[in-house]
Amino acid sequence: MQQPVFRLIIIGGLYLAVMNIGFDNSIVGIVLKLIITLAYLVGIFFCGKVLDIVVHYGLKDLAAKTESSIDDEIIPIFHKTMNALVWVFGVIMIMGAWGVDIAPFLAGLGIAGLAISFALQSTLANIFAGVSLIIDKTFKVGDKVQLDTGELGTIHDISLRSTRLLTYDNEIIVIPNDALAKAKIRNFTQPDHRVRVSVDFTTEYGTNPEKVVNVISDSIKKNISGVLESPMVAIEFMEMSDFALKFTARFWIGDYRQAYNKKIEATNLIYNELNKAKIGIPFPTRTIYMKK
Repeated sequence: MQQPVFRLIIIGGLYLAVMNIGFDNSIVGIVLKLIITLAYLVGIFFCGKVLDIVVHYGLKDLAAKTESSIDDEIIPIFHKTMNALVWVFGVIMIMGAWGVDIAPFLAGLGIAGLAISFALQSTLANIFAGVSLIIDKTFKVGDKVQLDTGELGTIHDISLRSTRLLTYDNEIIVIPNDALAKAKIRNFTQPDHRVRVSVDFTTEYGTNPEKVVNVISDSIKKNISGVLESPMVAIEFMEMSDFALKFTARFWIGDYRQAYNKKIEATNLIYNELNKAKIGIPFPTRTIYMKK
């Protein structure tokens, strides 16, 4: 940092010295322009060094602390873009110092930028959507999510343009970040890893509902490991349907990753406990209407 400042002081001294030398005005003018050009070049390199320090010791350290790879991709692009902008503005200032009309050049840059923005509209939308997903902390790598279109799985990777969802069939679904930013997403890991497991079952008419509640509730508490005490296990008598009494068993576990296995375990347990308690389970019934 000290070298650019020292060089600018020397260049400033040269500028003042040339101003006081009694040479031909045309020669002095050229020398002054060369000195100004040198000063601008020193300023460009100084800005580049400052940008390098900010990126390497600030942004990259911050990116290393996140699980997403999107910031690792954005930072090099940001670095190169800012370096290019520094040089573009530096060259424009140097051209201005030499008396070059930069208005047509700026107009050309504006038209080129407009054309590029239209061509990269979709890409830029995905990039900004990806950044917003990270800032909003919608999800992170490893989260279990379900999209409003029905896809269920874990976040495998978040890249610059898209997010990869790993389904439970070991398939990768690639989703543009722009589409994700507009979608309704169920995140099973937020606010914590607890999840409620529900199992629907039926008994035959004539069954005492209180007996069903007591038998199944006690059995789940005693025989299924990992069931949380709070919220409590709940066996709810939901409906008197046409051919059966409908119940739902609900209980909470501490890790959403065990939800599927616990549901299978609870289903087997409920079936066996109903049989053991001599509580009838109705056969599926279908009514067929015949035309006269």
